[in-house]
Amino acid sequence: MKTMKHADRPARLGLIAALGAAVAASACCTIPLLLVALGVGGAWVGTLTALELYRPLFIGLAVLALSYVAFREWRMSRRASCDCEAAVSSRMRRRLLAVGAVAALGLMLSPWLIRVTNPPAADAGPAPVSTARVVLDVDGMTCASCHVTVRQALLNVDGVEAAEVTFEPPRAVVTYDPTRVTVDALTAATARAGYPSRPHTAS
Repeated sequence: MKTMKHADRPARLGLIAALGAAVAASACCTIPLLLVALGVGGAWVGTLTALELYRPLFIGLAVLALSYVAFREWRMSRRASCDCEAAVSSRMRRRLLAVGAVAALGLMLSPWLIRVTNPPAADAGPAPVSTARVVLDVDGMTCASCHVTVRQALLNVDGVEAAEVTFEPPRAVVTYDPTRVTVDALTAATARAGYPSRPHTAS
């Protein structure tokens, strides 16, 4: 009896390629935020922000791969039925394609979704008497959703009361308890997240 197991392989590879490209497209912002939320950091995380430049390329590759898989599925649906032993049923293939397409789309849109759901906070006004405030210039923010990762890294530091981070200008205003944390600890926290910072000096 004939088999179509090998015919399913290009579609599987295409779906894997689409998901891989979608992950790469979101790596500049989503992965650093996830790592910071998990408490994982290091200067190497900053290299992921360099992928922002290649996001359009990765998105294009993901769309092409998904289009290829969809085209193959359309062609297979046009074939006359046979007594072939399919590795995966047509219904299951279409479900996998739909799930893969949704996952890839979510990954590609994740930097935008992060930015929309986590807008920069407004200025909170003067710091309370018991706390201090410092303005940090932040390097390495390549897109408008990077501020979320920087803010999360600062808020993870014990003694930080609040952190307002903006993409333009790339700056963080941190309210903290000076008896529990130092400015050096704050800059170290952003550096571990892949975004080196330093106290702002008026020019």
